[in-house]
Amino acid sequence: MIELVLLIAPIILLVGIGYLAVRIGMAGTAQIEGLGMFVLNFALPALILNALSRQDLGQTFNGRYILAYAAGSLAAFFAVFILQSRVFGKPLSQAAIGGLGGSASNTGFIGFPVASLTIGAAALTAMPLTMIVENFLIIPLALALAEAGREDGNSLAATILSTLKRLSRMPIILAIILGAALSASGIHLPGPLATVVDMTAKASAPCALFVVGGTVAGLHASGKGAMGMAGDLATIIPGKLVLHPIAVAIAFWLIGGVSGELVATGILFASVPMFTVYPILARRFGSDGAAATALIVATVIGFVA
Repeated sequence: MIELVLLIAPIILLVGIGYLAVRIGMAGTAQIEGLGMFVLNFALPALILNALSRQDLGQTFNGRYILAYAAGSLAAFFAVFILQSRVFGKPLSQAAIGGLGGSASNTGFIGFPVASLTIGAAALTAMPLTMIVENFLIIPLALALAEAGREDGNSLAATILSTLKRLSRMPIILAIILGAALSASGIHLPGPLATVVDMTAKASAPCALFVVGGTVAGLHASGKGAMGMAGDLATIIPGKLVLHPIAVAIAFWLIGGVSGELVATGILFASVPMFTVYPILARRFGSDGAAATALIVATVIGFVA
């Protein structure tokens, strides 16, 4: 229990610092937005590039695990996506970001440490496999649908072309491609460049959490409370904490052929809150307030549960 408290406490504290900084006037909307853009365009791509380029996918690859985790994650993604778009009438872009929140876990900063404490060595095997699904499937899918949602009224061909153009210029997508290429080729970044990437990547989590706190403080100051986000919170949080692990568990059961320890680790990864930079990605599509609130509430619920 003490280990879990020590694990979650820095996350809550950093969010609280960001919240307090905005509430007492030490940081304003412009500063929060600027820091968010730094995370989105520099720190997060560096984090993904680091994670992917350093993995030996040939040694850790487990097709059945990837297939099961991907199937469960897609089920959770589209369940939240359909609920938000059809039931709550959200625009396509916002529904896609909602689906992302319901299906992409904080694998590195919460899932892996908790799994290491409770399950053991299987966490080290499952983490890169889980990140393959998140980085190569769920995040690109969500961004593609969200970008396509900004093309209402255009023809299908024009929408696809415009979406692909915007995706090709997004640093996070470029980082996924480059990281995969480096991992597959066995090429390593030169020493100084690797150090720069590593330093930038380490700024991702603290800066993102600070932005989350600042975003929630901005909502409080503007009078936008949780009631205006009822549809988002009612779908994203249960989708992430309940539906995602259930869907992954069912997928493992249906596909079979995965060791019990890996199955347990995969279900645990699916049950942790959404990833830290989720509100940063949501900001581009106007959903950062709901995403930040969902992240905080899900993290607190996950800790208490």
